Amino acid sequence: MSGTLYFCLFCLSLHLLGSSAFNLDVTETILKYGENGSFFGFSVALHQQLRPQPVSWLLVGAPQAAALPDQKASRTGGLYACPLTHEINDCQRVPIDEGVDLKKESKENQWLGVTVKSQGPGGKIVTCAHLYEARNRVNESLETRDVIGRCYMLSEGLQVSDELDGGEWKFCEGRPQGHDRFGFCQQGVATGFTADRHYILFGAPGTYNWKGILFVTNIDSSDPDQLVYKTPEPSERVPGSVGDVAHNSFLGFSLDSGVGITRKNELSFVTGAPRANHTGAVVILHKDNVNRLVPEVIIPGEKLTSSFGYSLAVVDLNHDGWMDLVVGAPNLFDRKEGIGGAVYVYINQAGHWDNVLPIRLNGSYDSMFGITVGAVGDLNQDGFQDFAVGAPLDGDGKVYIYHGSNSGFVTKPAQILTGESVGVKMFGYSFSGGLDIDGNLYPDLLVGSLSNTVVLYRSRPVIRISRNVTISPQNVDLEAMNCRHHVAFRLFLFCPLPCPNSQPPLLPPVLEYTFDADTDRRKSGQASRVTFHNRKPTDAEHQFSGVVELPQQHVRSCTKATLQLKDQVRDKLHPIVVVMNYNIKQARSKRQAQGATLGPLMPVLNVVPPSTQRTEVNFLKQGCGEDKICQSNLQLNYRFCSRVDDAVFHPLPRGDDGLDVFSMSDQKVVALEIHVTNFPSDAAEPQRDGDDAHEAMLLVSLPPTLSYSALRLYDAMEKAPTCMSNQSASYMECELGNPMKRGTQVRFYLVLETSGITLETTELEVGLQLSTISEQPGLAPVQARAHVIMELPLSVSGVAEPNKLFFSGVVRGESAMKRESEVGSPVLLQVTVSNQGQSLNTLGSAFLNVMWPHEIANGKWLLYPLKLELSTQPQHRAICSPKPNSLNLALVGAGRKKREAEPPEVPANRPLTYWGKQKNATLDCAAGTAHCQLFQCPLYSFDRSAVLSIWGRLWNSTFLEEYYDTTSVEVIVRASITVKSTIRNLVLKDATAQIPVMVYLDPSVAVARGVPWWIILIAVLAGILVLGLLVSILWKLGFFKRARYHEDKVPQYHAVKIPHQERQLFREEKTGTITKKDWVTNWNAEGDGHVPVSA
Repeated sequence: MSGTLYFCLFCLSLHLLGSSAFNLDVTETILKYGENGSFFGFSVALHQQLRPQPVSWLLVGAPQAAALPDQKASRTGGLYACPLTHEINDCQRVPIDEGVDLKKESKENQWLGVTVKSQGPGGKIVTCAHLYEARNRVNESLETRDVIGRCYMLSEGLQVSDELDGGEWKFCEGRPQGHDRFGFCQQGVATGFTADRHYILFGAPGTYNWKGILFVTNIDSSDPDQLVYKTPEPSERVPGSVGDVAHNSFLGFSLDSGVGITRKNELSFVTGAPRANHTGAVVILHKDNVNRLVPEVIIPGEKLTSSFGYSLAVVDLNHDGWMDLVVGAPNLFDRKEGIGGAVYVYINQAGHWDNVLPIRLNGSYDSMFGITVGAVGDLNQDGFQDFAVGAPLDGDGKVYIYHGSNSGFVTKPAQILTGESVGVKMFGYSFSGGLDIDGNLYPDLLVGSLSNTVVLYRSRPVIRISRNVTISPQNVDLEAMNCRHHVAFRLFLFCPLPCPNSQPPLLPPVLEYTFDADTDRRKSGQASRVTFHNRKPTDAEHQFSGVVELPQQHVRSCTKATLQLKDQVRDKLHPIVVVMNYNIKQARSKRQAQGATLGPLMPVLNVVPPSTQRTEVNFLKQGCGEDKICQSNLQLNYRFCSRVDDAVFHPLPRGDDGLDVFSMSDQKVVALEIHVTNFPSDAAEPQRDGDDAHEAMLLVSLPPTLSYSALRLYDAMEKAPTCMSNQSASYMECELGNPMKRGTQVRFYLVLETSGITLETTELEVGLQLSTISEQPGLAPVQARAHVIMELPLSVSGVAEPNKLFFSGVVRGESAMKRESEVGSPVLLQVTVSNQGQSLNTLGSAFLNVMWPHEIANGKWLLYPLKLELSTQPQHRAICSPKPNSLNLALVGAGRKKREAEPPEVPANRPLTYWGKQKNATLDCAAGTAHCQLFQCPLYSFDRSAVLSIWGRLWNSTFLEEYYDTTSVEVIVRASITVKSTIRNLVLKDATAQIPVMVYLDPSVAVARGVPWWIILIAVLAGILVLGLLVSILWKLGFFKRARYHEDKVPQYHAVKIPHQERQLFREEKTGTITKKDWVTNWNAEGDGHVPVSA
């Protein structure tokens, strides 16, 4: 079976359109070096001269440059102009500020070049020396020196012309002196031009006790507004003003301007005051009807000493016609968050600044991020203005490029320029952009540093590849033999707007392309299912590469690639993914000779759309419903089991948390029952899911404690899944079916060896992962977990000999006891410990604990311990603690009589119990009715069994005093086992026992004493009382009254007097029977009352 797939790359044309600031070229940078120690690069500006002929200049300020010969100073600073060449040392000093009049001025350390700005192509240039010193009455007692600063205005040809450009500008000269007025003006710390080229701006942060001031004046002679504007003095109160900044605010330290800041078509001025209120502030001003700049909005800083307003820029980022604001705070510091500098971006809300929430960009620790910010133009020509941020202490220094967008700007830097890549330190202290100086219509960027070096980055043209990919046919029918399928890629490049006629010619780009088939499968280690025909010898079987030349816009090119499907394809569900990647073939860079003009840069591809395209070729799917989309519903259930027989398994018991509990006491293997089903999730809508699961697999990851041993079926009639394990038996892949049909289930046991389980193992965790190439989201891995316990099969039992004790004798005190026989009846307790599991030598130290009830609750002796003997194995005796026989009573010796050594025989008759003796008592330490002494015996080398024998005596005196009237007393002796081990999951089973000892009064004592006299007295009195009650009741019932009879009914008889000697009532017959005499009267209740008996 094979299939041929055609891929056609169709229609490529150029479109000079960018999408992000990614196009600053870093391979062909231009570097210019200055004099060491001159701070060459402290300020920079791009400038383009148009007359008499177009020339592009890199203007660089060097405020610590050596003085000119006629300046009579050591270091005065200067301005340098560098041509656009690859020569690194061809910068020339601009001849300005020559000569000096020491009676009026001093130029020593005046820092000429501290700022430099250009109006743009054909515009003017301004550079300043903010520490220029004006002097009066030199060498006199009233000599004054004022650091007023000054600036020079130059023409586009870098020349000073007082008539046309104003030449030297000193606003603070001639004004009131002193640091509280204009004596420390420092004009020129910041300067700039308005975008309409009508005004020039000067900042003087040293005026009015360093409150600062802003000067604005017109430089366009055709503009009727020729006034000089400045911010109000501290004593002035401007009606309706929003307020002002305080002394030491450094107002004028940074500045910018723009139309559309507070009102749509009105020019506003923005200046920074980085020390206002110790946080910094930004002030937005406008001109009033007199020569004042009135504050409209004051934006305060966020954190103390952050220097908010140190730098700022006005730029329309979202192209809505309203100017947005970018403010730097390079000293913002947060040790916890690792922040060293920040930039705040304010998106203008139609001139309303009260409720604008800024977006803060944070720099890295100690990076001085935000020491300079500025607009850099539309670097990629996407219609949105971009801006840059300098961070000179971020490594060797960095410049971050951010580009605007419809929503404002993209917070992720589009490109980061680093000083490390060009070998420059303190890189990014200054920069200038927004001007195209190499003629390719893309603005370039000049970056300065504090290491006497500047770097020019040129922007590369951007082309767009617009493409449309189609595939025909869409699906591969595997049942059609020798089928052929055509897949066409169509990529269009077009210019949606008319391309400018002034666009310079570009080198015809050559597009390199590569087709890569079955990329995803090969990344996962599987073989490709297709091969390319007619590929290059250097291409792999799954790749096809080539080149396409794009001569000009709207000219199409096409190429084809043919795919063939391999035989015996197993994966019939996953599509064949073909990844097409293309890029512009870069020409070999030629070494530019120094002084040579700059050549054109190769264009770059736009990032939208991306240069990588994924295309899928699908198979016709069987068993996947009408929509031909296989949506399976594999469900997994598991349970840990114990193996009873080779194919008989029982589930393990579960703990309180619902997890199975595996005991190592008697199980050498554990089985994991797996149950996988593929049924529809909803019987009412079976078409939703439950389709065939293609390449259904179960992936099993075993921990080091387990290893795969065997597989057993739940039902012998089912088809066994195929499980393959790796060499270490720690990973398995079980094939459940290809496909696993709808409505089927698979159930089996994985038998796992537990030989890797150690004493530290507390849990078993087996990773289970269902997989299928059918669609089933949410097939997350499952962790089958079970607790592991080390169950010690220890059992404790005990017996008392004899189990019945009797007390008698006389009461004796403790001090009178000298021999054990004087204490009472002897008793022998034998406690037996059995171990059917592992030897305790490997699990820890075991101890047998006996709670011996030696006292009753009031502290009197109960059972007196005499001797303990523990036998764990032949010829081995262990010592228990503490020692018994605390009274040191004399024990019966080895030569004692047998009747003395052995416990006495129990009487055959039951103890005498009279009717008043009915109490039973239980003496148990657990119930608090007795006090126990703990005897602890170590079970050293304990393997199988141990027997503890305890000899003791019943303390007769206590029982005669406390329990003489008690029918029986039950004494409880408790025994238990504890194991001291580092094993956390050690569990003891049946490790406790209770041994009862019954105590009775000796029967002979009970008979001898008889019934107490007070019981007899009470019985007599009770009898008299009962008799009296009985007589009283009979008397009330008339029992003692004589009966009276009527005369006619009284029986009468006639008596005959007989002599005494003849009165024999009975006679004895020969038979020996005594008979009555015939004359004896017999009473009869009937008749007349008597019947005479005649002789």
